[in-house]
Amino acid sequence: MLNQLPISRLSGITFPAIADGHGAMQLALQYQLDASQWWSPERLQAHQFEQLRALLVHAAGTVPYYQQLFGQQGLQIPERIDAEYFRQIPISRRLAIQQAEHAIESLALPAEHGGKEYGKTSGSTGRSVRFARTAVTRTFWLAFALRDHLWHGRDFAGKLAAIRWFARGLAEAPVGAHEPNWGVIVAPLFATGPSCTLNVAATLAEQFDWLSRERPDYLVSFPSNLVALAGYAQEQGRALPPVREIRTIGESLGSAQRQLIETAWQARVVDIYTCEEAGYLALQCPSSGDYHVQAENVILEIVDAHGAPCPPGKIGQVLITSLHNFATPLIRYEVGDMAEFGEPCSCGRGLPVIRRIHGRKRNRLRLPSGESLFPYLGEHGDISRVTGVKLYQFQCIQHSLEEIELKLVLERPLDAAEQAAVSALMQRNLGHPFRVRFNFLQEIARGPSGKHEDFISLIAD
Repeated sequence: MLNQLPISRLSGITFPAIADGHGAMQLALQYQLDASQWWSPERLQAHQFEQLRALLVHAAGTVPYYQQLFGQQGLQIPERIDAEYFRQIPISRRLAIQQAEHAIESLALPAEHGGKEYGKTSGSTGRSVRFARTAVTRTFWLAFALRDHLWHGRDFAGKLAAIRWFARGLAEAPVGAHEPNWGVIVAPLFATGPSCTLNVAATLAEQFDWLSRERPDYLVSFPSNLVALAGYAQEQGRALPPVREIRTIGESLGSAQRQLIETAWQARVVDIYTCEEAGYLALQCPSSGDYHVQAENVILEIVDAHGAPCPPGKIGQVLITSLHNFATPLIRYEVGDMAEFGEPCSCGRGLPVIRRIHGRKRNRLRLPSGESLFPYLGEHGDISRVTGVKLYQFQCIQHSLEEIELKLVLERPLDAAEQAAVSALMQRNLGHPFRVRFNFLQEIARGPSGKHEDFISLIAD
């Protein structure tokens, strides 16, 4: 389970280590997770449904959205939850959760769960969702993030680097940002090496130079960015700095992408599947490479267009039920992804297996200079802030090296002055004076993958 000794917080005691309160709680959770991963699927589901019942009772009693939903369906919560009852709960579509706004929040959060803090989705599904979290949900987020490190036996003494999204002004090239340790997931429990981060808005040349200077042991970034970096290195005839492992986040990782990245860096690629609303959904198995649903944290379903469960190998919509968020319960919530289950894993874990996750790939912005960039689109609410008009959906499409199209679902269309303000905003964000074409719609349809993309480039490679 543990590949190194935790930090002891008791003076004069080094072995066995005695952790502080936070560390002891995380180690206690890892002890439980180390056992539950080997349970049978039936035993895992029984414990999921036991936790689900507590969540349903809370939601039905304190959350206006679910009070109305359960009332309309005539649903009563039985003493024992089973799969048949669970599937009677209506699916909560993304638009319904967005429109519910504060009605999705609990009016009587248990005091021991801690106060609320708010987050929102990135809008990469075309529609941003606002939700509340608690100290309990953060505790579980940390636990499953730590499980990923422990599953893959990472050496915490190494150097960790991440090239990921930040707001403008943060972790920008050429220097990025630096920390003496690996941050809140690992550092409170284990001694670690340093970490560094770079804003993914940096050019490929800046990213390459930064990596060459930092020379990390572990690298985290988006698949599309890593593929672009590999292509840049090849074009320049330069060797990528060696790393021990690459971790991919935020997008679906295709088999061709994985092979290209592993070949370019000569390193193993480990992918994770997360969402803002519920944290860690699935981790890549250290043995088989398939994805294990983090069943202790979430009930993950894959259903067809009629809401029926998909058998292994059939692509369907992903629904999630976050088992521990009592502030904003998400029950049979349409997260916006497409995926397919796989057969039980050869590793012996009873955790459900996802064979493939579809529809989370980002495109890169192309500039007239020939350069490609990770598209910085700003915050989801920026358009509302500059216009005062409520935004529901957003999509940016690059048609040429000089023109982009903005597909917008708003409470009303923008007038000429508001369009000019939004054009200037997008030109600043994208770093080029693109012509901006506006397209005001009632709904932005899903793409062929079943998922909205916040940025699409129609320029051929």
